[in-house]
Amino acid sequence: MKKSMMKKFAAFTLAAVITVSSFPGSVFAANAGAEVDYIINNPYETVDWESYDQYKADFHAHSQNSDGRNLTSDMVEDHYNKGYDILAMTDHNYTTRGWENANKGPVTPERKAEIEAGVGRDGRGMLDFSYANEQSRTDHINTFMADFNNDTSAWGAGWSSTQKMAHTLAQVEALGGFSHINHMGRYTGASSSGYVSDAPSHDPANISKYSYLLRTYPSVVGMEVINKIDNESRFDRILWDNLLMELLPEGRQIWGFSNDDTHSLDATGYSFNMMLMPELTIDATRAAMENGTFYAVARVSRVDGINATLPDGRNMPGSGNASTLYLLDQSTPSISNISVNQDENVITVEGADYDTVEWIADGEVIATGNTIDLNDYEDVINSYVRAQLKSDTGIAFTQPFSLTVNEPPAMIAYSYSHNGGRFRRGTKSFFETEEGTVITLATRSDLGMAKPGHKFLGWSANGSDEILEPGSQYTLEEYTQFTAVWKKL
Repeated sequence: MKKSMMKKFAAFTLAAVITVSSFPGSVFAANAGAEVDYIINNPYETVDWESYDQYKADFHAHSQNSDGRNLTSDMVEDHYNKGYDILAMTDHNYTTRGWENANKGPVTPERKAEIEAGVGRDGRGMLDFSYANEQSRTDHINTFMADFNNDTSAWGAGWSSTQKMAHTLAQVEALGGFSHINHMGRYTGASSSGYVSDAPSHDPANISKYSYLLRTYPSVVGMEVINKIDNESRFDRILWDNLLMELLPEGRQIWGFSNDDTHSLDATGYSFNMMLMPELTIDATRAAMENGTFYAVARVSRVDGINATLPDGRNMPGSGNASTLYLLDQSTPSISNISVNQDENVITVEGADYDTVEWIADGEVIATGNTIDLNDYEDVINSYVRAQLKSDTGIAFTQPFSLTVNEPPAMIAYSYSHNGGRFRRGTKSFFETEEGTVITLATRSDLGMAKPGHKFLGWSANGSDEILEPGSQYTLEEYTQFTAVWKKL
């Protein structure tokens, strides 16, 4: 029998064959020491790790069409040269409707065709994930696949940032687009402490604000857990965990993104997403973003002490620049397979270029190693676990595995009493089944039942005056003893 079956159902200590004629109402009890059976909701369930490719994606980049230093064409070429496969140009309050249509520095149609065909990269093209915009009239939101830019006409003078964000998200959702929320640490108050205190990420007001938006707008697929080289975002993984703790019990997932938020060529290549897809297309990219079939990677994680300072001991700058280019030559962890054994409640992650795997539940590291058996950590696991693969030069984050408890069905016993008669020798008269089961009441011949000088009329359920006909249907809702009703001849 599967481990999951053995540990989930109540343990009954009754004999397989019981022929006594009466049974107490509390003849069985659940085994209080049984292990929990988890239903592991695996975001990678649809991924064929052998046949799918991993596509490197940047979903947050700027050009001179907003506050970036470089032309759109320069940013596209730089991403192409650095091995990216997907690029969304997300200029502030400016919707890019194709690289070739950018106001400043458009890519020529001919060059775009070459890039998409993978010229100079052995046929590995780069996808233009356009109709993207960093809506920046309120807390910044990256919107995708919506031809939309900040409709502020309906905003009231006293509107809060939450109201403004909600209005923007509602409009994008109505247009069929989707979004993720950017660098929350900029707005939580973390900057007021000089980014030395994680208290704002635990602030109930911040958790309430973002929980409301995520509950209300399903098209918000997630949040940046890494932005740039992890300056403003350094405590946003804590906020992510707090939001997961709040929302996953309701079934609301939040995918974690890692983006350069690049404003220059030197600021590109530090934080990215590896999309697990069968093909490089717009539809496949959207599906991966919405379903969480990707993992996030960063070269810097300040709270983990990963590249938190420059080689000379100076603080790592807020964004990539000439002093950080050496980071681009360092390896980062990658993930090559994730497997889930539902029967054993086990998750295993495999990869390369990492030193350790940490498993997180409710914001705390609860285990290390490639494999976690959830039953070993039942006392600290609630609604999710997630993994992070770490080295001295990078970190990779899986998406959360949400968890629900597979409750065993309530079991009910029922029995037959011959009420002064007899059953055929060796006939079973005690049974157990799931609560709510509809049974067929035994006939006289089923049990080989007899009582000399009497006629069998039927069954009385738990002493009821109603006589139930043998062979009729009966729904079990509690322990029931069916007592034979006899008429003397």
